Amino acid sequence: MDSASVYTRCQDRLLDLAAELTAEQLATPVPALPDWTVLQTYAHLAGVCADVVGGLVPPSDDTTTARQVAERAGDDLDAVCAEWRSQAPALLEVFARETRARYRLPALDVWHHENDIRGALGLGAQTLDADQLAHFTVGGLARGWAPDVPGVRVVAVDTGQEWLLGERADLELRAEAFELARAVTGRRSVRQIAAMDWKGDPSAVAHRLPTLPAPEVDLAV
Repeated sequence: MDSASVYTRCQDRLLDLAAELTAEQLATPVPALPDWTVLQTYAHLAGVCADVVGGLVPPSDDTTTARQVAERAGDDLDAVCAEWRSQAPALLEVFARETRARYRLPALDVWHHENDIRGALGLGAQTLDADQLAHFTVGGLARGWAPDVPGVRVVAVDTGQEWLLGERADLELRAEAFELARAVTGRRSVRQIAAMDWKGDPSAVAHRLPTLPAPEVDLAV
């Protein structure tokens, strides 16, 4: 994944969106992140950027993400965005310097949170770079797939990408790269995953696809 390019594109779009948001929109709860509003999600993104620049090794745990939001609780959106914008060049230097996969996580984080925010505001999905996100997330899932559960051939129907989860293709899952990336990163409920285009019965594996807790409610974006 080209983390710097993915991150920069997402940040640019989110900063452009921020300039248009009303107070009501900023206070909107984010269904994918039930404890946060839109403004708090921006605060988290600024916090991740500052923390990684400051030496934090990704990923952030729940305590860290809560701190990131709490530290910016008194800041308005302009202040949050100004901090985020000022720290981003140094984060891009971290991306260039660090080769471990965990340093790709801030790019994954901002891509998903952009779509989380868009979903909360009733906006459509932003699918650019979904192929890169699917490659990173589904590829990671394949490397850790348990050998004692059915194997799954996963096909991204819009990009032609394919992965094999396990040693054999007992089942097949076909979906767009965007849906695969969202499902594997805890943005699709188990019901939504089971309702995707499967060959074979997915009941033994649908709950194993999310690498983060799956939401209880179905998400539209």
